[in-house]
Amino acid sequence: MDMDDELKKLKLRRLKALTVYYEAETELRRQLDGQLDEIESETARLLDTNYALPCLVRKTQGPDHTVYHSADAPCGRVRDRRNFKTVGEWTAMEEGDYWYLLNRCTACDWKKAARVKAQQEQR
Repeated sequence: MDMDDELKKLKLRRLKALTVYYEAETELRRQLDGQLDEIESETARLLDTNYALPCLVRKTQGPDHTVYHSADAPCGRVRDRRNFKTVGEWTAMEEGDYWYLLNRCTACDWKKAARVKAQQEQR
């Protein structure tokens, strides 16, 4: 065999080794991403059900307010954040007047807010 054939064989071995390596690395990354997504989802579920999310409570004069809004995924009713104070959800639930408690706004995207908080918690 001449030298050109030997070089071609070595080049093919190198390419094969790189291909095998990159395929394995891609599979490991896919597995890791799946595990991290699962952990993030579980964290989001936990945060969503434990009322640990940051929220917005109206602080300006106006009609009685009976809801608090998500700070991370507010609905369209939150037009100017300066009209709201940011508090933890447990605090927001206690901010209502004595005859009612504040509740979650049903228009806010609480699942998205939980995902945002989960991502922040993972960092």
